[in-house]
Amino acid sequence: MAPVTISMHRLDIDGSLRKQTMDFLTKLADDPTSPGLHVEPIAAAVDPRVRTGRVNQQYRAVMFELTGKDMHHFVIEGVYNHDDAYNRAVKIRLEVNPVNGITRLIEETAPELPTGQEKSDRAKATAAAREAAELAAQQEAETAADPVAVPVGPITPPPGDILQENGYTATVLEQELGIDPAVIDRVLTLDSEDGLEDALMMSPSWERDALLGLIAGLTLEEVRESLGIPARTEEPAQAETRTEDERLLEGLKTPAAQMDFAYLDEVNTEELRKVIDAQDFDAWRVFLHPDQQQIIDRDYSGSARVFGGAGTGKTVVAVHRANRLVTSNGRTPTLSDNPPAVLLTTFTRGLADSLKSLMNVLNPAFPEAGTPGEPGLWISGIDALIYQLLKKANPAEIEKASEAVLGRATRRIKPFTGDEERQYWLDALMNFRDADLPPELGNTTFMEQEFESVVLANQITTQLAYLRVARPGRGTPLNRAQRKKVWPVLEAFMNASARDGKVSWPAQAAVAARLLDNRGDSLFDHVLIDEAQDFHAGHWRFLRASVAEGPNDIFLAEDSHQRIYGQHHVLSHFGISTRGRASTRLTVNYRTTRENLGYALQILDGEQAWLDAEGEQDSEKGYRSLRSGPRPQRMSFATENEEFDAVAELIRQWQDGREDVRIGILTRTRPLINRAVNALADHGITAVKTQNAELASHEAVSVMTMHGAKGMEFTHVILLGMGEDVLPLQHQLAGLGEAERQDALQRERALLYVAATRARDELVVTTHGQPSALLPG
Repeated sequence: MAPVTISMHRLDIDGSLRKQTMDFLTKLADDPTSPGLHVEPIAAAVDPRVRTGRVNQQYRAVMFELTGKDMHHFVIEGVYNHDDAYNRAVKIRLEVNPVNGITRLIEETAPELPTGQEKSDRAKATAAAREAAELAAQQEAETAADPVAVPVGPITPPPGDILQENGYTATVLEQELGIDPAVIDRVLTLDSEDGLEDALMMSPSWERDALLGLIAGLTLEEVRESLGIPARTEEPAQAETRTEDERLLEGLKTPAAQMDFAYLDEVNTEELRKVIDAQDFDAWRVFLHPDQQQIIDRDYSGSARVFGGAGTGKTVVAVHRANRLVTSNGRTPTLSDNPPAVLLTTFTRGLADSLKSLMNVLNPAFPEAGTPGEPGLWISGIDALIYQLLKKANPAEIEKASEAVLGRATRRIKPFTGDEERQYWLDALMNFRDADLPPELGNTTFMEQEFESVVLANQITTQLAYLRVARPGRGTPLNRAQRKKVWPVLEAFMNASARDGKVSWPAQAAVAARLLDNRGDSLFDHVLIDEAQDFHAGHWRFLRASVAEGPNDIFLAEDSHQRIYGQHHVLSHFGISTRGRASTRLTVNYRTTRENLGYALQILDGEQAWLDAEGEQDSEKGYRSLRSGPRPQRMSFATENEEFDAVAELIRQWQDGREDVRIGILTRTRPLINRAVNALADHGITAVKTQNAELASHEAVSVMTMHGAKGMEFTHVILLGMGEDVLPLQHQLAGLGEAERQDALQRERALLYVAATRARDELVVTTHGQPSALLPG
């Protein structure tokens, strides 16, 4: 007798029913013939496979039963009130899409819900009324010189125009991808994005994803690859030997179908709880987006990379892949197996804590290493790991490694604190103030970047080596004479650092890398890196030294548009290559609405190209969101107090009658945090200062810097005080050469983009005085 397996469609189960539903499914998997389950066929149903089963006296499950020689499978469609279950069961059926082989759920009779047109008409009428009111308010405000909230956002071509311009007719998309031509016809008639949500309301997830991808600029081939849909073949079809039930089950296992159906190979309590207990489908889905699942499952011959915009799931992929490597190492584990030594790391301690929290949710029993390098998974911020390694090293090792990095040996290494590093650079520059260095070279920013990206990256300790080294990626060019003037400053800094045992964080990482090289023994079997775009040259030296080259050695997740620290680096310079099929781009944003995403993408429109870890231009083509919501707003005020008053009122409106609102107030500078918290307290609103993602997730209102919000998510976000005096910070640009100035401006754009994409539902930007020129609109 074949074991019973189960798939579940999108379930929306009331909290009081979850335990009873779970009991029903457990019993169903154990013995579907049990009289207590009352599994019954439905007379006059459009699909003879449909059944209902008793969850309790009032509720029944609607499902399909698939049987065969070696299979017995139930597809759970939903749990309904007794009469509603029968009404639902008679009009639904399962079908295999003849073009792509994906199993889909079909309703023979449309549900009696507001039609897409009715919803669209209401939405348009509401939008028109709101826009008219906003225009009138704006005109009145301009007359009275009062502030006004102005919706801002991108103006994009109508979805229908985009599809037609690329030759995507209903016939083409049906033949190439298997998309319902009726859905395509509805999209082709749209003259704006306003009706897109309604047009795709009844479509399966893969179909919505495919159409939104094409509208965002993906090609047919890219859509196929991302969804795991095979290319259409002109070869004559072979005779079909499978039964209809077997074809349906196979279609349920396709990556695209699993965007709507959770398929359980083994029905156990833990897997069922993941499905039943969660509030929304995306939170509990057993299978990730096909793009993501392929990355997690794949074995690479060497290093690999996933990249994409904010909210595309890069962190989730890294956590899933770390779990896969540490639990199976790419093979079936046995009881006698020791897990490999795996590192999961990121740029800051707070982000590392978030990774550990995610891992505990994914696999509470994951094998955790006792110390770095032992069997199991070690999760840590990169600098904390390096500091721990050096702290345990013997003085002789540090002395040898520091001499190779700094040109002078020291037996102890401690990182600079506070403003110490800048003072060391000022002292070095002062010692050579007669060297006649031009302002764009004779400043601490240029020297610090030159030291990290040229000296440390190339392990230079002599003037001769510095005169010979190539400086790709360094914006301000240096001729031989200028290098001779710059080197003494660099050398003075290095000597002072070695003398005092105080080094920059990049230098500390470079010393740790050299120490590992000297030992000749790798620390880990696999290394996974999140937020890789922020790692500096010392980090990459260390990571390359910590794992031997080989299958699945280094896996990194990056977004060049989120580089808010340090400089851009090309990883091949450090012996890490992820070119070709070892790199995968994610394009679906799961966090942000289309409106907020469009606004955030406008922030990136600067003069400089965004370069990725391979030194190639990073594009936003195909980047899209599956959700829609209100347009972002900008609110301008005459004074900061007026700005605080309006923010307090906005918070009250958002919180009115709702408990699920999590508000993030993000600022460019720290002093504004305290002023905002105190001002909100005067209005009776408690706001918490924090940069801890776990704490912020439980607070109603959190206030933090834009840097501190990296890796966080809120339902509502206010970007507070976005004036030209703080964005960008003018003192950080003073005296820089043009190339360094443009790089600093790009980091400011990236910071604003990061902050804007923290908003899940609503985004408001506030200013008093002149707004920043980096703001869109």
